[in-house]
Amino acid sequence: SVDKLNPEEIRIRTLDAFSSQNRAVTQQDYISLIYRMPTKFGSVKRGNITQDKDSFKRNLNLYVVSENIDGNLTTATSTIKENLKVWINQYTMINDTIDVLDGQIVNFSIRYKVLGSLEYNQTEVLQSCNDALKQLYSTKLLFGTPFYISDIYKTLNDLDQVIDTQDVEIVQKFGADYSNVFFDIDAATTADGRFIVIPENIVLELKNPDENIIGVVV
Repeated sequence: SVDKLNPEEIRIRTLDAFSSQNRAVTQQDYISLIYRMPTKFGSVKRGNITQDKDSFKRNLNLYVVSENIDGNLTTATSTIKENLKVWINQYTMINDTIDVLDGQIVNFSIRYKVLGSLEYNQTEVLQSCNDALKQLYSTKLLFGTPFYISDIYKTLNDLDQVIDTQDVEIVQKFGADYSNVFFDIDAATTADGRFIVIPENIVLELKNPDENIIGVVV
C-alpha cells in the first residue's frame, strides 16, 4: 500500500526540500506537496504537474493516481482529488490555479530473449532473469519519465547466467484486469530503440509481473 515505503520510494518522495517560503514555486515544490498531504485526506501514489498550454493564465494541470490494496495503480477517487486541491491551494502562488486530473495508467509486459550460460540450466537462467527484472521495477514508475529499454538489456547482461540479451520487447497489456488507455508504444520508441518517450500525463505500470515478464532462453 501507499503506507509501505521502501528506500527508493522514500527517495522519490524527498527529491527536493519544500520551498523555504512555504509556497509552491517550482514543479518539484508541487510534487513534494502532493506527497505531504496528510493521509487522513487520502493518499496519492504518483503525481505530476504541468503548465496548461491551452491557458492564458498560469493554470497548472495536476495529474494523480492512487494505489489499491493489492499495490496496483488505480484512478484516484473524487474525494481524494477534491481534498488534494484544497490542500494544494493553501500553498499556491497567488497567480496559480490548479486543475486536479486523472493520470493515465498504461500497463505493459516485458518480453525478452537471452542466450544463457551453459553453466546453468534454462530454468535457472529464466528464474534469475525474471527475479532481476521484478526487482528493477519493484518501485512504481514516475509520470512522464522516459522508459529505458536499455536498462533491461543492462540488467539482464549483468547476470552471471546470461551471455547476451538478444531481444527485448515492451508490449501494452489490455483486458479485464488492465487499463483500457491506449498508448502507441512503437510510435513513442526512439529510432535507436533505447527508450520510450512517455507523455507528462501517463504513468507506466508493470502489473502482475509474474505473468507479464515473459522470457525465452536459447
